[in-house]
Amino acid sequence: MPSFGSYLLGAAQLAVLAAATSYAAWLLRARLLPGWRGAPARLVEVTVAVGLVTAVSEVLGTFGLLYIGALILALVAVAFAVRFLVPQAHGGGQTARGVDPGVLASLVAIAVIAIVTFDWAVTAKHALDAGIFNFDSLWYHMPFSADIFQSHSTTGMHHIETVLDNWFYPQNSELLHAVGILAIGRDTLSLFINFGWLAVVFLAAYCVGRPYGRGIATTIVAAILVGCHTLVVREPGAAKNDLMAAALLLAGIAILIEAWNAQAGEFAESRAMRGEVRTRVLYGWPLAAAGLAVGLAAGTKVTVLAMSGALSLAVLVLAPSGRRRQAAGWWFVPALIGGGYWYLRNLIVAGNPLPEVTKLGPISLPHPERLQEGRPNFDIVHYATDTGIWRHYFGPGLHDAFGALWPLVVLGALAACLLAIFAGRDKLIRWLGGVALFGLLAYLFTPLGAAGAEGAPVGFAINVRFVIPALLAALVLLPLPRFLDGEKRQWGLIAVLTVVYLITDRPDDGLHDKARLFALAFVIVFVAVPTLIWLARRDGLPMRLVVASLAALAVATVALGYPVQRHYLNHRFANVSAATSVPGMDLDDAYRWARDVRDARIGLAGSTAGFASYGFYGPDLSNQVIYLGEPGPHGAFNAIPTCQGFREAVNAAELDYLVTSPFLNFIHTSKPIPSPEARWLRGAGAVKPYFNEGPVTVWKVTGPLQSTCTQANAPLREIPQTPGS
Repeated sequence: MPSFGSYLLGAAQLAVLAAATSYAAWLLRARLLPGWRGAPARLVEVTVAVGLVTAVSEVLGTFGLLYIGALILALVAVAFAVRFLVPQAHGGGQTARGVDPGVLASLVAIAVIAIVTFDWAVTAKHALDAGIFNFDSLWYHMPFSADIFQSHSTTGMHHIETVLDNWFYPQNSELLHAVGILAIGRDTLSLFINFGWLAVVFLAAYCVGRPYGRGIATTIVAAILVGCHTLVVREPGAAKNDLMAAALLLAGIAILIEAWNAQAGEFAESRAMRGEVRTRVLYGWPLAAAGLAVGLAAGTKVTVLAMSGALSLAVLVLAPSGRRRQAAGWWFVPALIGGGYWYLRNLIVAGNPLPEVTKLGPISLPHPERLQEGRPNFDIVHYATDTGIWRHYFGPGLHDAFGALWPLVVLGALAACLLAIFAGRDKLIRWLGGVALFGLLAYLFTPLGAAGAEGAPVGFAINVRFVIPALLAALVLLPLPRFLDGEKRQWGLIAVLTVVYLITDRPDDGLHDKARLFALAFVIVFVAVPTLIWLARRDGLPMRLVVASLAALAVATVALGYPVQRHYLNHRFANVSAATSVPGMDLDDAYRWARDVRDARIGLAGSTAGFASYGFYGPDLSNQVIYLGEPGPHGAFNAIPTCQGFREAVNAAELDYLVTSPFLNFIHTSKPIPSPEARWLRGAGAVKPYFNEGPVTVWKVTGPLQSTCTQANAPLREIPQTPGS
């Protein structure tokens, strides 16, 4: 348990890191976009700040230098470089002349934001009480972050099991979680990082509607999505990256809309003064900021690549005639800085930036061959005309994800796209409608969208989150058509959207949860108090008092954070019956055992342990966790097929402990499939059972194992696989 002194040191490191990054981001925006003000300026600054932390961390990580001291010094150096080397841009543009929504309308939106935050905080409290319990976070999000934290490198391919090759996934999100761990020495911040992305979604959604006087409506329509069940139960208190990708993509769209409408105001003034007629285009630093946001999204999750590509096409079409090559530079260079690192790493390791794509038409692309499969990777189109699948899987899955009014959510998104395409108020909105529609269609062809055995797509309900970025981009266009102009119609729309949110997302369920008091306190500190400061500023509170108030809030947050962190670390995986998320994993005792293990090398065998490897790192993340497998061509990592090969791998890993487990049955999780590694340890010497729980055994390794195997330890005749895969 860290002392109060070490906690304060971590908080101080985090504060310096945040201050240097924020100052550099603010200064860059002020120098390059000096005319931007208010919410759009803050959105650009957030995007630039995330880009700075990501890029600097990648550079340091490439050379194995990603330490908190080096990161702080590098970001401070960046801030000084911006201060003294970046000149003031000429003609940096200005923000569009948005309509002030008024205090009453703003309070309605803030109330909805508070309710969504309350609902999220309930889930976060469950993680505080038991540890991160989201399956994907235990499987690969947090192990990737822990590996970056331990190795201080971003170049390694961290193999977590031998069924799926997700070490090729882009890792912007995991990198940010690793930075949080580096700053404070624990993973406590990872429970709350996604609240930051929740705030970015609301900010970006407001900026989408702001130039048209629809900022409140677009904020509330975004709440319908971010408050849906599929996000509320997975994003808070976890390291999921679905919302981060969606937030950054929406930020890019919002910056484009702001730049487009800012030009409209400038050109109107130009025509009035000199009679000039000019055409709105996308170019310059606003385009670069939007490109950075979209690149960061693509560097977070591959499921946004289709929409990122469509948005890139729209940008090039809307670029100045004859200057599309320069516009491409403004767009793609920041985009590659934001997201290209991981794809370049894949190209070097596997010969393919997207190893998941094995063919391009008749051309076979380099990719790792997999000996094991988790479950069939069907897409939704595979079942498009199967009414039984819609009745038993797709319908119930959409109801679970988006509530009782899910048809209204889906049809609303489609209607928004079509209205934007055929009746959009300007050329950009028409193109954005097409981009969102393309994203919705691409989702239907996304692998794993209907994962599961033939005729049983049990993965649909879980993976419906893949459509979140496209749904969000579509729904925020819904309040924008001209036929909704007028104050009365806007208030009517706000009322309808608020009712839809309350009915379909049912946030009142959180009022019956035992975590409601924590959630209420969270809302007071992070929504109510900032709202009061904002209202006071509107009434003329001097800026120095605003800064003092925000500083006091930060100090109070640090003070409250210490008992919160102590509570979390005291309960982290102490009782994981609910934390394993998937029944039949039998890892409760092993997780509790790992709480008291420090600085050990722990080997894992059998995919069940691999899919929940994060619990073995220990509270201080000092344990090195190694999944035992054998490397193959193009970055492959497969199960070891022989007893002798397995024993040699155990010896090469120089383990202190070894955990053997069965093969995880994705289709029938309560019926794990036997895996031979425990049998291969018989007669090996230098290894003895420490304890076992069902088919899971923890072994103490005391020396090198005998490499020669008996007939009872014969090679596998067949690699364990999930039935039906």
